[in-house]
Amino acid sequence: MASILYTAVVRGKVALPCDISSPSADDSAALILWYKDDSAQPIYTLDARRGNVDHAHQASSPELESRAYFNMINRPAFLQLDPVKEDDAGEYRCRVDFHKARTVNTVITLKVIVPSGEPVITDSQGQKLKGLIGPVNEGDSLELTCQVAGGKPRPSLTWWREYTLLDDDYIFISEDVVKNTLKITELKRHDLLAILTCQASNNNITVPSSCAVTLDLNVKPVEVKIHPYQRPLSADSEVNMTCTSNGSRPAAKITWWKGKKQLQHARESINRAGVSTSMLTFVPSVDDNGKFLTCRAENPLISNSVIEDGWKLQIYFPPQVALHLKNLPIAGEIQEGNDVYLECSIRSNPWIHSISWQFEGMDIKTNLVSGIMITNQTLVIQSVQLSHKGHFTCSASNDEGLGVSNKIYINVKYAPQCQTEQKTTFGVAKQETVRVSCSLVADPADVTFSWMFNSSTKQSGDIRYSSNKTHSVAIYTPKTDNDYGTMLCWGINDVGIQRKPCVFTILPAGV
Repeated sequence: MASILYTAVVRGKVALPCDISSPSADDSAALILWYKDDSAQPIYTLDARRGNVDHAHQASSPELESRAYFNMINRPAFLQLDPVKEDDAGEYRCRVDFHKARTVNTVITLKVIVPSGEPVITDSQGQKLKGLIGPVNEGDSLELTCQVAGGKPRPSLTWWREYTLLDDDYIFISEDVVKNTLKITELKRHDLLAILTCQASNNNITVPSSCAVTLDLNVKPVEVKIHPYQRPLSADSEVNMTCTSNGSRPAAKITWWKGKKQLQHARESINRAGVSTSMLTFVPSVDDNGKFLTCRAENPLISNSVIEDGWKLQIYFPPQVALHLKNLPIAGEIQEGNDVYLECSIRSNPWIHSISWQFEGMDIKTNLVSGIMITNQTLVIQSVQLSHKGHFTCSASNDEGLGVSNKIYINVKYAPQCQTEQKTTFGVAKQETVRVSCSLVADPADVTFSWMFNSSTKQSGDIRYSSNKTHSVAIYTPKTDNDYGTMLCWGINDVGIQRKPCVFTILPAGV
């Protein structure tokens, strides 16, 4: 006799059908017996031989306890088992005896499924995990092991992310234990708060037993930006800059760098969206021109998570001007007649739009008559004279302002010259002694004097005199008429001999 296959799950319920309808209207079931497997004793009895089937006496065996109930309202009628036990599996036979008709048997094979236990998730150290786990770092690997015990038949064990199957490669490590290890080689940003579920299933009747974990993830910053963007800065002027970074969890740590030096005293804040903001106030200097200003953002919990934004600083400043002698090392060594070269060195950003030269505070231009020639950043004094003695400066201008150089004093050393506004005529009687004073100007002042008398009849250098530096006094006594005439005085120093002597006239004294 063919059997009908029914499937039930432990702790569930099952209805085993049995057709008790009579072939004829004037007949009805008199005795209904349920047998299991090869048992000779019925496990459930409904006896209507002495009355109506609706009021028949029902009895069940001890193994069914109060779990069995025969429902005759539905068609076909059925024997309901609730709850189902594992031992209920087997072959059931429903025998129906009618008052008149012949006996009818229905054979049913009941397969009982035993669900597995609840899966258990552990980490690589064997610690049990459930709910929110971590945090772990973006870029790290992750290994999760899921095990489940029990189940008949043995369950499949799979890993899922939402509705996506991740891993269905499970193994049986013992007769009733199944294991599946999920390996993620590199965690990505999208794994943040991902729900990973391990499911154990051995039937399509009940919901699979499962265990889930939610990934808490530390992630790297994805963007860093400086505001305002690259622009020239003025030296010695305070500037405020803002650097923002987003995408990091926890919020990124922001640092400022100028070259290899970290800048301090920045103000940092974090908003509710996890965006980090750092405000830097600093005063750029001229020496910062060309250095790199960098804003770095990193998640301190993740190595190699630094990203940065920055640029090469362009610092604007007024011209820095320095004046120096180009051909002579010491300004005090310039001698009358030398050519003097003055070089104006300029450091400027942006570059200058004008340059000028000053002598004793007054602007000077190229003047070939006076020996002044200016070419770009060089001033040439040709055959320097005593009139060129004084202070020289140069100055330059750009959009940031004016720069004035240091002063260079040109001290022109020259041969002796006669001092102006000194007495040049002396009246003296014969046999009277006169003191003739001769004053010179010279640099250096160490002067060697010479005197000479000259008249129409005689010339003599035999004159008695005394001298000190640039001053000399000759003592002269005329004795005859031929001793009246002119006296010449001149000097010599390290620069040279006096070109034009000082002339003094000796006249006879009048009445």
